[in-house]
Amino acid sequence: MTAQLELDHVSKHFGDRVIAEDVSLAVDPGEFFVILGPSGEGKSTFLRMIAGIETVDSGEIRIAGTDVTELPPNKRRIAMVFQNYALYPNMSVYKNIAFPLKMQFFSRDEIEPKVRDAARTLGITEILDRRPNQISGGQQQRVALARAIVRSPSLFLLDEPLSNLDARVRFSARAELKKIQRDLGQTFIYVTHDQKEAESLSDRTGVLHLGRFEQIGPFHDIYETPTSHWVGDFVGDFPMNFLPEPSGPNEIGFRTEWIDIGSGPYSAVVEVAERQGDLVSLLCRAPGGQRVFLTTLQMPTIGETIHFGLRQSLRFDAKGQRIEGGTTGALPAH
Repeated sequence: MTAQLELDHVSKHFGDRVIAEDVSLAVDPGEFFVILGPSGEGKSTFLRMIAGIETVDSGEIRIAGTDVTELPPNKRRIAMVFQNYALYPNMSVYKNIAFPLKMQFFSRDEIEPKVRDAARTLGITEILDRRPNQISGGQQQRVALARAIVRSPSLFLLDEPLSNLDARVRFSARAELKKIQRDLGQTFIYVTHDQKEAESLSDRTGVLHLGRFEQIGPFHDIYETPTSHWVGDFVGDFPMNFLPEPSGPNEIGFRTEWIDIGSGPYSAVVEVAERQGDLVSLLCRAPGGQRVFLTTLQMPTIGETIHFGLRQSLRFDAKGQRIEGGTTGALPAH
């Protein structure tokens, strides 16, 4: 099966800043692929390279098996949905959706069924006569997607389209977006710094760092078995905890939920305690000065020593790379 999107040894630099360094990637037809990373890692530039808005220094970009590296954006059969949706405030929803077809000189008779089909697919038929400032943020998202759909693209590129929504709306918007993607059966490439979006939306996630994908895979796999110290620290509501092994240069890494509090060979002193619903989140300090995040049901005293053991852990070498064959259970005290 031909990949819907292929990056083949793609590199891109802005002066000394590395955006992409010899990156290769294959995204399957119908896949929801999320590019996840902190702000400033060049995630949006990746999308612009795929779209043809930015050129690449070297390598190839292929869409549905066709080399599009040198093609302008309007020849790549892609559709972009931006962070602010880029809707025209002086136009009705209908005219916003129809606009790209009008720019391609489609006739009115050709435009009408395409617009209405897209509106029906996304459940926005009843708002076609309204203007963008008269509809909700979730509806604006659907209008932006409808405007993309009418172009019959090979690929949808979405640049943090939910970031302007408040937290309450964002939850339902994520669910709607995933359902739309499944119903369309289209390939979505989605950029975000929000791990909840990556977890809930993606079939696979690529974690971008310093111009490379540090790890690619299902989000749960990345969370449970990060390939590096950096990924473990970045991915998760709490950073992965790291402590030195009893001997040698290696470290053990463990998630908060892998900890059994109350007894065990490890200890840490409580520095910060914060109640979040039924749980208390703790920032503690191990004897060697390492930061340790714990959660418990009882509010401890600041300065109290917490003892704990581990149900499982991973091993990382001195360069911060995970060692295959992670440890399980508690290690000897040190």
